[in-house]
Order: sequence, then C-alpha cells, then structure tokens
Amino acid sequence: MPGIRGFIPMAAALVFASGAAQAADKVDCSRLDLKFPPADKAVWVECYAHHYSKGEEEANADAEALIADIGTHVVHLTSVVAGRNTYFDKVPVSRKLSAYDELEDMTDVATEPGYDRYQIVRFRASLWKSETDCVGFLKYGGATIGQGGTSYGARSYLAGYDCWRNGAPDRAQIEATLDAIDD
Repeated sequence: MPGIRGFIPMAAALVFASGAAQAADKVDCSRLDLKFPPADKAVWVECYAHHYSKGEEEANADAEALIADIGTHVVHLTSVVAGRNTYFDKVPVSRKLSAYDELEDMTDVATEPGYDRYQIVRFRASLWKSETDCVGFLKYGGATIGQGGTSYGARSYLAGYDCWRNGAPDRAQIEATLDAIDD
C-alpha cells in the first residue's frame, strides 16, 4: 500500500511552534529520543512529545520538540518520524521556519552552503521581543519505500533554529550546535 501523500508537511512543526505547543504533551526531556546535551546547562528548557494519528491504517507520526534558553542563545529543535504508510514531502527550510510563531519579523534570510545533509539559512528575527541573529536548519532522514520499490518522500526530519542575542554565530558555533544534536 503506498504511503499517505505527505499528510503532515507542516503539521508537526505547527504542533511545536510556541503558541501551539500546548497541543502536545509537556514531558521530562529525558523521555525524548531527541537529545541536545547543551540543554543540560540551560537557563530553562521545555520538551514536548506528540503522537499524531488518523487511525491504524492511516497517516501517523511521532514528534518531539526541545526548546532551550542557554543564556547567549535559544535553540528550538523539532524531530518528527513518520509511522507506517506515512511520509513527508520535502520543503525548504524557510517554509519550516515559518511555522515557529515565536520568530517575528524575519529579515535578511540567506542560504548558508556547505553543511552536508543540512539545509541552512541565516536570518535576523525578533524572538520574544528581542532582536536576534539566527540560523535555521533542516535535515531529512531516509526515504519511505513502497512495495514496488518507489521512494515516496522523507521518513523523518529534524528542523529548528538557533538564535543568538549578541551577534551572529560563526561557522564553528553553528557546527557545534548541529554536532550536539542527537536525533
């Protein structure tokens, strides 16, 4: 049976955008499969989990989110894994970022090349009424393969941002953030 055509291209990101996070269950961060060790030193951290399902044979996915204020910067990660008969249509990182309603007045969006499997964009945004320099990122995981061997779309994705309060992050800081994510 072929997968349900990209049923949640944005739904999981919408579940975890700040205003909609209440739709998911707030959980202890140790319960997540998604790990981000720098969050252990955060000023505050919140984690959410949500199982989306339209029925046993229909579209379903498991989503997790971690939001951490590390003092100099704020990191928001969303990890989503499709269930049986489900896959995600691939969209640009800028489209995923538009689902995070806490990011306001995004400007100067520019692609940042050279990060292997990640799509990276730099931008400026107001985050909780403070001006920040940000990096948005998106990485897709394996394809869902149908019975006939056809690839339908991504089986998982990791999306999020890292917004810095006092100046734009350099390449080493971006790589440190990406390397610390264990999804």
